[in-house]
Amino acid sequence: MANAHPTTETSARIAAGASAGTAPPVGVNAAPAPLRYDVWSWPGRKYRVRAAVLLGVNVVLFVGLGSFAFWLRSGVAFAPALDNYWTIWAQSFQFLGDNPVTLQSMLVAPINVRDVPMQIPIVGLLMAAMISIPILVAILYRFWASLPFLAVLAFVAMMPWLAITMLVSCAMVSARPLRFSFRFMSALLALVPAVIYLTLASRGRVDIGGAAFDPADQIKLVAPWVLAIVAAAAGFALVLTLARAVNYRPGAVTPLLVMLFALPMALFEVHVGRDELYYRLLAARDRQDFADVDADQPLQAWAAREYFRRQQPDVTFQQVRDHAEQLWAFALTTDIAPYASELARVQTDFALRCEAFLRQFPTSRYVANVLFLKARALDRRVDPIAFRTTKWIRFYDDFPARASRETWRTLAELQPASPLTAIAWLRLAQLDAREGDVDRALEKLERLRREFAAAGWGELNDTVADGSRGPFDRRSPEAALPVPLARATLEAGRLYDLLKQNRDPIYAYDPIGVPRRATGPLKFGLLHLHPRHERYLENLQALKQAYPNCQIEDNIDLEIAKVTPDARGRAAMLTKLLERFPERDAVPEALYQLGCAYRELGDGSKAQEQFARLKRDYPRSIWAQQASLQRQPPASGLLTDARP
Repeated sequence: MANAHPTTETSARIAAGASAGTAPPVGVNAAPAPLRYDVWSWPGRKYRVRAAVLLGVNVVLFVGLGSFAFWLRSGVAFAPALDNYWTIWAQSFQFLGDNPVTLQSMLVAPINVRDVPMQIPIVGLLMAAMISIPILVAILYRFWASLPFLAVLAFVAMMPWLAITMLVSCAMVSARPLRFSFRFMSALLALVPAVIYLTLASRGRVDIGGAAFDPADQIKLVAPWVLAIVAAAAGFALVLTLARAVNYRPGAVTPLLVMLFALPMALFEVHVGRDELYYRLLAARDRQDFADVDADQPLQAWAAREYFRRQQPDVTFQQVRDHAEQLWAFALTTDIAPYASELARVQTDFALRCEAFLRQFPTSRYVANVLFLKARALDRRVDPIAFRTTKWIRFYDDFPARASRETWRTLAELQPASPLTAIAWLRLAQLDAREGDVDRALEKLERLRREFAAAGWGELNDTVADGSRGPFDRRSPEAALPVPLARATLEAGRLYDLLKQNRDPIYAYDPIGVPRRATGPLKFGLLHLHPRHERYLENLQALKQAYPNCQIEDNIDLEIAKVTPDARGRAAMLTKLLERFPERDAVPEALYQLGCAYRELGDGSKAQEQFARLKRDYPRSIWAQQASLQRQPPASGLLTDARP
């Protein structure tokens, strides 16, 4: 009986051992462990230190996640390092107006989910992590511990509206009415503000980049947010179940939180790649630097300032505006003008960015695209005729510059038989012919013709096949590029015929492209002349006078007719050309242009008569193929008017 109950001394030792956290002696009934509610419920300094350290680790990892979210949108690794940080941060609040900042923009720029469908799970898991982790921290570490995570969302990820939404969610799971013992239910209720945020922030239809409305593409704009909610709920279930199993002991939850951090980053690195992002940013920079600009309103404002500054009663506002327009035209089109210097600076800066990409990603699938963008940027020129007629600053790039030769050559040797290669061989042939090396130019054009014989001259259009197969396969690199295949096909065919049939018995190829050792009266040939240059007509007439009765006189007369603005006068000149040179190589294009002139005059019967004659007498000509397209609606995407 003495051993039936422990003595008072034994009871004291058991109590002392329990308070020290040690197990009671064998044979003594132990009391059940108390139920914990969060990581701070564990007594003892080592548990609190462990909880604080792991919380700090989670904050650091979350900073990396927020930086990754901003990097996906901008290519900048750490937003606070930007010089215009606060301006961008203020813009992130804007979800109304002309340029709203919505979640949909994250899916179309810089990486479009239509081009890279793998972005759907990446963005979805990233958003799931940014939604679920602050809520889980509020549940496991209490509300105040979630504040650093909300600050990361607002100031590192640059998503202040999401931070405000998650502040509401974290407050909900911390409030006693919603702090259920079944924590998963509290977490699901906290998802309600997130669902509202995703719905409101992704409202409205966004152009996803397709040529026509495709319901599948619109589904791609919704799928990431549905995945985010489902993944967040699954994360709640996993983390809270494990936390309950270990009685909210610090350290058991961090591995799962690390997985939520690392999974979207790993998917991006393996299935998308950094070169995808930097190429998209480079392509966006190309569109931004060389975008068409409406200069009418700035010109009007500049003229108004000059008019009121002068205050001369004998000068009208219209005179000041005309003078301003002349000054602007000079500044835009003269090589020594400030705008030309600025354009050269922009071209050089863009070319350096392209070279940096090629050095950093020499094996990227976008190497050919970057070479194409670089060469095209070096070929850019301002269209003076467009400015005078429309007051728009527009660029053209179909007259290659010497500076782009090496880039075009690299591209031509990089990928045989691709749409970009076709443009490269044409540009190299144009440069060779312009320098008088006709044999090399013909060699390139014949090679281009052989390699693209399946498509035929004039049968290519401006739509490049995307080459995708599965739902998560990326489109072909060239699919999103503005590759002018239709116009390039016409230019290649025109240049081939011009060089093949026009070796002059007296002047050789001097009237076409002056050789390096030119002895002719002029230092330029037909291929040296810019069709959009303001002195193009004057230079054509000088060329005709310098080489009287030359083999390409019909081609010179054709170019003179094409730049005639009056359709009736153009038709008369083309008719005279056909009467004077009925068997020359310019006849097919002259018939086509004559048909276009009659159609412009509203005489459909005469237009169809010329087109029918062209298709009957020259069925294999590229212009016969273009004449066949005149019956199709203009929205076909093919070039139907070849006048410059």
